[in-house]
Amino acid sequence: MFRTCAFFRILPASRKRLVIVLMLSVWAADSPADQPVAEQPVQPYVRPLTEQLTGQQLAQSSLESPVQGLAQQWVQSPANQSAQQPSEQSARNLAQRLLTLKECIALARDNNPKIAQLRTSIQKSYVSVTSAHSSYYPSVDFSTGYRNSEGFMGERQGSYSSSIGLGFAIYEGGYRGAAVEATRANVDVAKEQYRSSANEITLQVKEAFFKILQRQEQISLVEDIVKRRKEDLVLITLKYEAGRESSPAVKEAEANLLQAEYDRKRAEEELALARVELNLLLGRPGRAEISLEYRDEAVNFQPVAILLQEAKANRPELGSEKASTRALRAQLTQARSGYLPRISLSSSYNIQGDDFMKQTTNWGAGVSLSIPIFDGFSRKAKVSEAVLSVENQSDAVRELEQQIEGDVEQAYSTWELARSIIEVTETTLAAARDMYQLTKLQYEQGLTSYFFLQQKESGLTQAENSRLGALLNLRLSAARLEKACGRAS
Repeated sequence: MFRTCAFFRILPASRKRLVIVLMLSVWAADSPADQPVAEQPVQPYVRPLTEQLTGQQLAQSSLESPVQGLAQQWVQSPANQSAQQPSEQSARNLAQRLLTLKECIALARDNNPKIAQLRTSIQKSYVSVTSAHSSYYPSVDFSTGYRNSEGFMGERQGSYSSSIGLGFAIYEGGYRGAAVEATRANVDVAKEQYRSSANEITLQVKEAFFKILQRQEQISLVEDIVKRRKEDLVLITLKYEAGRESSPAVKEAEANLLQAEYDRKRAEEELALARVELNLLLGRPGRAEISLEYRDEAVNFQPVAILLQEAKANRPELGSEKASTRALRAQLTQARSGYLPRISLSSSYNIQGDDFMKQTTNWGAGVSLSIPIFDGFSRKAKVSEAVLSVENQSDAVRELEQQIEGDVEQAYSTWELARSIIEVTETTLAAARDMYQLTKLQYEQGLTSYFFLQQKESGLTQAENSRLGALLNLRLSAARLEKACGRAS
């Protein structure tokens, strides 16, 4: 395959006309027959993302480099476009309506600054691919100048010169193909890192979301406890005034009431902090108003063996490490290319002379062959280093696979225990509530002492708090198991 490139120089022949000097240069592009096995043929960098482009978008992106077009399309896609900071009107709308968990996750993925930084990293990696492809194109240089000198006798002499040169690397031992492959692998690394951080932010949003729900339920529970302890204090005070109860019992009931009021205040502060945490994850002001809506749904998971396969297929950390392995293998190919010869083509066209209108021209073209013979064992050291890097990365991939297996096993066990304890806490709560009601009735009738009433009330409070804690643990364990399996949301 041959390509033709034209270069022209416009020189003033006189004040009224121009002389156009035209030079044609022909060079041979890389031919598959001239390339070794290590040299990969240049293919347009078309990723599966092109399937998302419409005909009009493809036509527009064709005006740019293929990689830059894909980079812009990936960033501007609805799932990955960085949203603008919400306006005051949109902020008020968010405060007025109830946000579901899915809406909170979507807001975090659009507005979280950490995810926005990773989007920029993906764009930079696409630019690196464009830079790597540039080595397949020739280089063209142009220079011009004028020199004026004066001799010992006072004579002055001027000279003009202009030149244009072209250089093209025909064969580099597979170095260019490996460079392109390395940058493509780095694109995949950046995407997997984006997925990993997005999954981490998703888990953090779920944790903050469920903490808010738990704090709201905690406040409602503490209000019931305060009301219950006030009623008990009134009952104990009446018995004390009637001479049927002791003063320490009244003081203990008052202390229990104060403790409940303190627990309510603490729950309100924890709720405010949980809202600040969620708002910051959503890219909103920390003290902004936010209201949530959530309905518990039954969550079921496949057996752990199936979840392990899902995790190894979907975990972005593993995908990132495998892409890094590809990049290191490409670097190994680059290091080995140092043992192979280089073939390059060069040509030049020069114009020079003492008189601007009477200049001489000359041109030249040539092919050069460079064969490496000895460089002080530098190539051997680079190849050995690259081989060790690939081996070390392979060990890191196997280590990560074992870690993922342990994560899934641990998360699955925690979820199963959290699911089992729910029934236990509900049964315990029902029994504690019945025992408290029975003991209170007996205390009103004078059949038992305040000690037993206070004991049953404390047991009821503990059972109520245990149930709320078990419900939070169930929600969090399910979210963490989903992340361990590599599920986005």
